[in-house]
Amino acid sequence: MGDYTKLTQDQLQEILQHYDIGDLVQFKPLSLGISNSNYRLETNRDTFLLKVSNDKNKIQIQQEMDILSALKKKGFPYSIAPLSTKLKKTVYEIKNLHGVLFPFVQGIPPGPTDSTCMEIGKGIATLHSIEWSDGEMLSIRKHDEVGFPVNVINKYAQSEICPPDFRESFFTLFPDGLRAYRETEFKSGLVHGDLYYDNTLFDQNHLKAILDFEQAGIDQLVFDLGICISGTCLEKGRIHPALIDSLLEGYQSVRPLPTEERAHLKEAILLGLYSIALWRIKRFKEGALDRKMANSYQDLLNRALSFFDMEWA
Repeated sequence: MGDYTKLTQDQLQEILQHYDIGDLVQFKPLSLGISNSNYRLETNRDTFLLKVSNDKNKIQIQQEMDILSALKKKGFPYSIAPLSTKLKKTVYEIKNLHGVLFPFVQGIPPGPTDSTCMEIGKGIATLHSIEWSDGEMLSIRKHDEVGFPVNVINKYAQSEICPPDFRESFFTLFPDGLRAYRETEFKSGLVHGDLYYDNTLFDQNHLKAILDFEQAGIDQLVFDLGICISGTCLEKGRIHPALIDSLLEGYQSVRPLPTEERAHLKEAILLGLYSIALWRIKRFKEGALDRKMANSYQDLLNRALSFFDMEWA
């Protein structure tokens, strides 16, 4: 995955004309990413990561870059700001292609261990600790424009287009559609929306960068923490309680969990699984991004059932 858009040499040269980054030395597709095709570029000046969007429109890409620019202004240490074109734009566009150019950051995706979970916990807590003014909050897109929070999940599970196994799984675990959770006032802020451990880079066992803010937006912080735990604290494909404890130890060293968030955290973790499952349905089953993954959402339904039955509080 990661090379869905096959760039021709002419297309590449046309993209590079938008930037002042030197002369191309090497160009290599990377087997990373789903929503983007990724390429490593080496010029006589530096190394860069070129992204070509596979399923996001230009407005969505621009909103994501605006978020990264805002994080840079806030001094958030784990995000990577895009490079600007010669016309001072953060998104390039040629004919029917658009995307972004980033500096290439060296690092490795970690495995889910106690130490990496703790580091990721600190990272997402640092994101959640950023204070935004009312005006800043209004200028950032809502997460439900690109992601699937609880109200969207609940509505989809009742719709005619919902796969029967998704509907049955959700209402078996939550017969009332998580009414108490939906009626609780949680703190909101900027969320990543997809912070699995493979969306991070580590160097010397420390978190260096958080990647892929494609589903970032304003939403409830506990929901974002639930997504992060659901895709990070894994051992043999299942959520592991000890790894959750390690991630929460790192998280609370930066941002102590409010009482209401702690009380509903298990539900938020389960919602994280249903949210990403719905993302896969929309991209792979209803959409055509990768037909081979059309039923991959079922893995997350199974993980949700396993975690629901698990003793953890």
